[in-house]
Amino acid sequence: MKRIPVIGLMMVFAVCVQAANENWMTGLPDTVRVCRVSIPGTHDSGTAGVWFPMRHYARTQSMDLAEQWDAGIRFFDLRPKLDGDRLRIYHGPASCHITFDESLLILKHKIEENPTEFCIVMTNSAGGGRKAVDMTMEQIRKSIPDNMLAVFKPDMTVADIRGRILFIHRNEPSAGTAVPGCVTRGWPGNGMFQGAQLVSAGSETATLWAQDCYTSGNSDSDAYLDVKWRMMEHLLGIFTKTDETVWCINHASGYTGTGVSTNIKKNARTTNARLLEYLDTHKAPVGIVPMDFPQQELIDAIIFLNTFAAE
Repeated sequence: MKRIPVIGLMMVFAVCVQAANENWMTGLPDTVRVCRVSIPGTHDSGTAGVWFPMRHYARTQSMDLAEQWDAGIRFFDLRPKLDGDRLRIYHGPASCHITFDESLLILKHKIEENPTEFCIVMTNSAGGGRKAVDMTMEQIRKSIPDNMLAVFKPDMTVADIRGRILFIHRNEPSAGTAVPGCVTRGWPGNGMFQGAQLVSAGSETATLWAQDCYTSGNSDSDAYLDVKWRMMEHLLGIFTKTDETVWCINHASGYTGTGVSTNIKKNARTTNARLLEYLDTHKAPVGIVPMDFPQQELIDAIIFLNTFAAE
C-alpha cells in the first residue's frame, strides 16, 4: 500500500478545515444579536501583497482576502489611500498592491457564494484627507449593491445581516455624504476605550468597547507584550459578564520595538498563543477579535465559542 507523507495529510486536513469554514455562520441562530457573535478578524487585512523591503514593517497577514474568508475570518480591516485617482490599500507608507474596489469585490463574491454568511468591514483612511474618506463611501456604493449593505442597529440580529456586509468607518465623511453602516466616535487609538460609540447615519448609537494597544512607543518589547495581554484579557473578561447591547473590538494585533527593530511577528506569536490558551477554558462570547498572522487553530477556537453563545 502506498503511504501518504505526513505533511501531505496535514495539508489535506488544513484544506478541509478551511473549506468547512467558508460558511460556518450557517449554524448561527437568526435571533442572536450580532454584538454577541464571536468573530475572528484580521488587522490590516489587505497586507499579504506588501513587497520587499517593506514586508518586515508593514505585512501583517500571510493570507490574501479570499484565503482569509475560507479560513473563517469575517472581520476585515481595510485602509484605503488616495493614490492618483484611485483608492488603493496601504499600511502606512507601504502599498499592498490591491485596490479598494478589488478588495470589496472579493468579499462581495464570497457572500454571493455563501449567502448564509455576513462580514464586517472596517475602513480607516491611510491618506488623502476628507476627499479620500468621501471617495471611500462612494466606492462602497458603486461596488456593493444596496441589498447587500447592512443597515446598522445597536441590537441588530444575525437575521438582519445574513448575506450582507456591515461597514464600520473610523473616519467621518463630509456633511451630506451618504454613509453605509456606521462611524466610530471616541476611539483615538493605541489603548483601551470603553466610552467609544458606533453611530449610524440615522443617529442610532451603540456603546463600543475597543482595545487596540498596538505599541508601547519604545523598545522595551517584553514589557509591552505583558501590558498588551493584560488589556486584552481584561476586556475579554468584562465582555463575558455583560449582557447589554455592547459591541466589542478587541485587537490581538500590535508590534514590539521601534524603527528598524519593529517586530510584528513577535507580538503575533506571543499574544496569539496567550489568547489560544485562554480560549481553552473560556466558553463565552468574545466579540470581534482582529489578529495579525492568525493560525487556523486560533480562528477555529474563536468560531467554536458560538456553540456556547447559541445554547
